[in-house]
Amino acid sequence: MKVTADEVAEAEARAAETLEKRMLARREAKKERRRQNAAHIELARRELSRRKLLAFVQRFHSTYQAGWVHKDICERLEKFSKAVAAGESPRLMLFMPPRHGKSELASKNFPAWHLGHFPHHEIIACSYAGSLAMGFSRKVRMLARDPGYTGVFPEMKLDPDNQAAENWLTTKGGGYVAAGVGGGITGKGAHVLIIDDPVKNAEDAESETTREMQKAWYSSTAYTRLAPGGGVLVIQTRWHDDDLSGWLLRQMQEGDEYADHWEVVEYPAVALEDEKYRKKGEALHPARYDELALKRTRSVVGERVWWALYQQKPVADEGAYFKRDWFRYYEQQPPLAHMRIYAAWDLAVTKKERSDYTVGLVVGVDENENIHILHMERGKWDGLEIVEKILDVYMQWAPELTGIEASQIQAAIGPFLEKRIAERGLAGFAYEPLPPKNRDKESRARAIQARLQQGKVLFPKNATLTELMMQEMLRFPTGVHDDMVDAIAWIGRMLQDMIGFSKPKPVRRKSWKDKLRTITRSAHNNATAMSA
Repeated sequence: MKVTADEVAEAEARAAETLEKRMLARREAKKERRRQNAAHIELARRELSRRKLLAFVQRFHSTYQAGWVHKDICERLEKFSKAVAAGESPRLMLFMPPRHGKSELASKNFPAWHLGHFPHHEIIACSYAGSLAMGFSRKVRMLARDPGYTGVFPEMKLDPDNQAAENWLTTKGGGYVAAGVGGGITGKGAHVLIIDDPVKNAEDAESETTREMQKAWYSSTAYTRLAPGGGVLVIQTRWHDDDLSGWLLRQMQEGDEYADHWEVVEYPAVALEDEKYRKKGEALHPARYDELALKRTRSVVGERVWWALYQQKPVADEGAYFKRDWFRYYEQQPPLAHMRIYAAWDLAVTKKERSDYTVGLVVGVDENENIHILHMERGKWDGLEIVEKILDVYMQWAPELTGIEASQIQAAIGPFLEKRIAERGLAGFAYEPLPPKNRDKESRARAIQARLQQGKVLFPKNATLTELMMQEMLRFPTGVHDDMVDAIAWIGRMLQDMIGFSKPKPVRRKSWKDKLRTITRSAHNNATAMSA
């Protein structure tokens, strides 16, 4: 059968049309798959934002630079939120340097995220000034109005008739109140009480009147607004040893069984020791402020401001037990050959976050009985790690004697210490079991207090260990930790009770009478009963 040219052309046209339809169908199928994938991705992102605070923050701030510290803060706030919902009355303090993002997370984004989960909850947020608190309120309200927020938390809606910046409500009966520290919040309730930077500046921090006003406001006004099981979140940069946080922590330390027990998280600008996410000396958030930038800051603001605002270690103006003007310093380490070296260890055989530190202190005592602080080890280690630290310090400094509390040796590390001494071939290692701490802490530290007051204790100038020890000693005996004080107190007791420095006597040339006495004494010692 003969096929005409028209028929061929028609067949080709039908084939082309069929191919075009297939290609169009494929394109539409790809578009649909992309739409479905985009929908699945969006749903996954929404769910992730519901579950994780950091994902929620990044959803509405695409350029947000999050470091490990921000992830850690978000995880702690998530735990805090769940504890509030469970009625566990959580208490959380976050201490962080200026301009590192604490308010962005805790005051601007966390309230919106928490209300998304619990729109029936009430939040009271306070800061040193009402205007700052209003700014946080507007930010939270703006997030709640965002269409993207509704996609994440469809149950959370603002009450259209109550949206004032200082006090707005949700349709579920919850709400948000903003106020300055010291301001009136009577009649309001709080499942979550947020206090962000209660101290405005150095002048307020130094004012005893201002500090006392803040404490009175917290105890008589703010605290009374808490709902049963409600939580308190304090976020601040430390300014003073007796600021609101310091006062609350002292209440906890005084041992009242009914006092609030706080989870305290400190984020120093520069790590003072190896941490979970960074090494000693590393910056907190180098993407924003690296080590060089922080060194410049330290140079400009000075040591006192640096340790308070940036390292979260404010120092009292005058210590109660050790005085600031008792501290003496040396610039260059004296020759070790001219000193007798001793070490003392105050042990805390646990690695729990809230536990005390293990501290090992090495000192050199010169011929004038001046105590030079040479070296310190400080950390949270288990028993096996402590033993290795003790022996490593011995290998480095070769102290004549190492003091360790007797009860700790017997209860925790004794057998392993003896085993590791033998395995490492340290036959010359000598340690003194120190008497247990059966006296109050002030009495234990009396010996070193006297030496410090006499100017007989010298610290290395501009050294980190000096700053750390001064911080703790000036707080003593009311500070959070006293491990470094205990270590230097052991040194004082060792020198006082056992091993004081003995100055070598000058060598005198022997006379003929001395030689005669020596010969006579030798003959007498060699005599037997028969010769008598």
